[in-house]
Amino acid sequence: MKKITMILFLIFAGFTGFAQRAADEVLKMNSKIEDLMQNPITGVIVVKEGNVVKGINPETKAEAWSFDADKTVGQSTTLEALSKLDTDNLFASKRILKNIDGTPYVEALVNYKTVLINTIDGKVVYNSANYKYTVFNSQFLYGENQYLVKGAENGKVIASLIDLNTGDVLWKTEQGDAKSAFASMFTFKSNFSNEAEISDTTIYSLYMGKLSAIDRNTGALKWVGELEYTKVFPTQNNKNLVVINSKGLISFKQYLNVLDAETGKPIWEDAIKTKYIVYLEDWGDKILVAHNSGFNFYNLKDGTKVWKKDARGDGLKKVISIDGDYLYVAENEMMLIDKDGQKKWKSFIEISDDKEDAINYLGKVDDKVLYLTATYGNMVDYKTGKKLWRGNLKFNPKRPLLNVFDEENNQFLVYNDEELFKFNTTVKDKPDAFAKVNIKKEKELNSIELFTWGVALSGPTEVMGVSKEGKVLYHKIYTQPGDGGRAWGQALATAGSIGLGVSAGYNAAVGSEWRMVYIDPATGQETGSSVIKKQNDKQLNRAAKQAAGSAMLADASKRFSQRFDAMRQSRDFSYIFAKDEATQQKVLVKVRKDDGTELDKILFENMRPIYEVDFATQSVYYIYENELRIFNKKI
Repeated sequence: MKKITMILFLIFAGFTGFAQRAADEVLKMNSKIEDLMQNPITGVIVVKEGNVVKGINPETKAEAWSFDADKTVGQSTTLEALSKLDTDNLFASKRILKNIDGTPYVEALVNYKTVLINTIDGKVVYNSANYKYTVFNSQFLYGENQYLVKGAENGKVIASLIDLNTGDVLWKTEQGDAKSAFASMFTFKSNFSNEAEISDTTIYSLYMGKLSAIDRNTGALKWVGELEYTKVFPTQNNKNLVVINSKGLISFKQYLNVLDAETGKPIWEDAIKTKYIVYLEDWGDKILVAHNSGFNFYNLKDGTKVWKKDARGDGLKKVISIDGDYLYVAENEMMLIDKDGQKKWKSFIEISDDKEDAINYLGKVDDKVLYLTATYGNMVDYKTGKKLWRGNLKFNPKRPLLNVFDEENNQFLVYNDEELFKFNTTVKDKPDAFAKVNIKKEKELNSIELFTWGVALSGPTEVMGVSKEGKVLYHKIYTQPGDGGRAWGQALATAGSIGLGVSAGYNAAVGSEWRMVYIDPATGQETGSSVIKKQNDKQLNRAAKQAAGSAMLADASKRFSQRFDAMRQSRDFSYIFAKDEATQQKVLVKVRKDDGTELDKILFENMRPIYEVDFATQSVYYIYENELRIFNKKI
């Protein structure tokens, strides 16, 4: 094990208010540090430097474990070095270190090999170097502590299941022929999926859209599908699979069909053909399919429709199940229907100015339906379909729309175009703004958090607190490093996850993901779901009544791209990467959202900072060249 040199130092520099500071501790490595990641389960900070991987104890800041990758994993081969370009492209979407959500494991790309590290003790529980195939996808199987690995070997696609408790290979199975780079060019991008869906007895594995069924216990290949598929969802009866495939270069289409889980053969004579699928529900012997032009229930056994007429849905884009009814949006109008497909309102309700307007929030609040879109906001009586307010509250679609639910006062606080509004189910007319504020960079606002006194609005370089009476309590504005916004956007490529605290808006955004919802036919209640991106169902339920403005962070991060990654935030703190106007140095500023107090200013030295914030201890870990710099909580 290579020795780590620890240096303790503190530099005081003149600064208005308080001094910017250097690290409390510095761990010097023997070579440049390539990546940094904290595992949220163990809290261990994992560092990759050169051929060495280390784990740092978050409490003592001392090395907890370490291993030499050349010895433990294996050295890079000449062939791997020559194929570096392909390897880089293959792992372009991955960092060197990546957490396996909800586990103590970190996946790492070391010496062009995929390894899985237990951060508790640093043990390498999986090493692709021990196998002949080149790994292109891996998946953790929750509950069983197993690792499903897929790769290519001698022109064949290989699936392998690893027992992480013992490191044993439980089975290894050939799925079929691997596609060449040339053949892959003729695979539709939406059919590039390599994920797997897992049932109690079977693994349904996709490779470039090709679906295989593998016995989970023995690894026996049951069948290989005839078509390419985008997504697959096992049904709760364990007898069928709902599959979707995409076709078309000029006119893109999606096709939904149902397969026999034992044979992989389609059992519906005709697939549902549409522009896109919106929402799916599995009721045991039937499924609800909502798509671009409408929705209906279909019998699983033959695909026949249950309702005589489809619920109208030209341009249908959202469906919400509420107490056995269905609230849906088609283009820029919404309608409520019952479980038999009958309208409960006399007419459609217009909820936005344009059919392309985004829906920020839609759901039942008490006995009303609240809608917040890019252009309109209002409430509708659930029983009658009558608008609560005679006219919609109009929003500026070119400005952020942020909202948070104030449970104590049973109201939504909504921000748009430098104004804040209160949405209450008892108010009989549309509200006037209770606060008007002056945001310097309004288009970059991406978060609203609720406190007892009011709300905190924040963006990459700005934090403001506004009371529920409309008074601005504080306003902090910072300057970006670099020569203006364009320089930042071009230069900043910060690695790392956004350390977001739980917020209802995030739940609402997550809840909007396309998924298969499983319904208990006896009670009509949701029992679970299968989604494109795995997530906690509690988050979806919480979003029904609480929609925070940080709901838009997913969209905001796309708009701001790598620029936004320089910021970390929890519910209580914002960490803003900024330029110190007094010294012109780059600093990370910690701001407490509760009162706008600057708690710390940390000295950074580069435009591409890789750092992690340990929200449990409030320590900051920052890598620069061959140093891991640790900034302990100051206040």
